[in-house]
Amino acid sequence: MAEILELKLYKGKIPIKFYPANHAYYVDGKRKTGVTTFLGIIDKSRPLIYWAVGLFKDFLFENLPNGITEEQIEEGSKLHAQFKEQAATIGDMAHSWIEKYIAHKLKLTKEKPEIPDDPKVLNAINGFLSWEKEHKVKFISSERVVYSKKYDYVGKMDIEAEIDGQLCLVDIKTSNGLYNSVALQTAAYLKADEEESGKSYTGRWAIRLAKETEEEFIAKMEKKGKDTTGYVAFEAKFLDDSMKNIERDFKGFLSAKSLYEWNKETEEEFKK
Repeated sequence: MAEILELKLYKGKIPIKFYPANHAYYVDGKRKTGVTTFLGIIDKSRPLIYWAVGLFKDFLFENLPNGITEEQIEEGSKLHAQFKEQAATIGDMAHSWIEKYIAHKLKLTKEKPEIPDDPKVLNAINGFLSWEKEHKVKFISSERVVYSKKYDYVGKMDIEAEIDGQLCLVDIKTSNGLYNSVALQTAAYLKADEEESGKSYTGRWAIRLAKETEEEFIAKMEKKGKDTTGYVAFEAKFLDDSMKNIERDFKGFLSAKSLYEWNKETEEEFKK
């Protein structure tokens, strides 16, 4: 039987069911679209295309001296999928450990999770632990479902915490860089939680956990003939030096939501 998370928000008036297996939300019995799905309308494919083409090109150059076969072309064309799956696994492992670590800190679980052996995962975890200590982070909740009754969207925010003595929302990404869509995502979560709980956040943090070690980064840059300096294993970015940022980013999210809904509504009409 599929795992189901059941909860009630807005003083017990709105029941929500979340199915982690397929990331599906049901609010009062009706399937609802999540924040990240709405943001999928924003095209972020260009960097991924350059990355995939680069993988294929490097593979072909490596095999060029011995002659390239049809089988190698087929193999090289699938490299991006293999590397993406591997990176996602590393990200999932790091995020999963942090989840369990916070649950232990909140006394939701008895045992502290064991530090993994994988150096890539360990690299990400050590960056997170250093940031926690530096900013005197006190965790309040983790992986909590939020829902906006006013705007009818749902999602799951990574972390709610006191950071440097201020109430903040934290979102964790495992990637080589932060996209500006994280500002829209966190604004949506923040506004939904403020609407439902009456809390008042000071701001948002975006945490980026590197997918590769410094040695791997340097080797990759040298291979491409690029500058090997500037590696950042861990990045913590505070998004709200100006409180106007939240309102700006929330408007951006609502615009993405409207565009997604327009696209879904009109797509079938134009296929006829």
